[in-house]
Amino acid sequence: MYLFNRSISVNVHTEDHKTVIVDGFFLDTLHELCLTLEVDIESYIITSAHGELRRAPHSDCGRTQKLISNLAGVNLNCNVRKQIQVAVGLSYGCTHLTDLSLECVKGLLQAKFQLMHLTMQEEEIKGQLEQHLEGSCLHYNKT
Repeated sequence: MYLFNRSISVNVHTEDHKTVIVDGFFLDTLHELCLTLEVDIESYIITSAHGELRRAPHSDCGRTQKLISNLAGVNLNCNVRKQIQVAVGLSYGCTHLTDLSLECVKGLLQAKFQLMHLTMQEEEIKGQLEQHLEGSCLHYNKT
């Protein structure tokens, strides 16, 4: 018997290669949250954020839903975790909304690499990937 389960799903798509839509879903034994972020690829800034807390264990959890719009304007180029915590987390927010937001950003990063294959030449992609991922894991360890 499982005492607890959790699933987080992130889907990323684009129609114009300039704006990316990130849909995130967080589902566990006690919670159900959904989040949609629109991100400008050139500036790497969240331009809009919408979502819903569909199920939560406490009646006051629903108040944190209004914080989702605070994600608009987050600059994904630096201090992402801190910006997201300030926007939707900490003692006045929701740790699960913070987690889902961060997972959406991770999914966006993966999609950004896929988007490169649609907009750049292979050698240019390779150079950027090597530079960006250097030191991030065993494969990209240069020491």
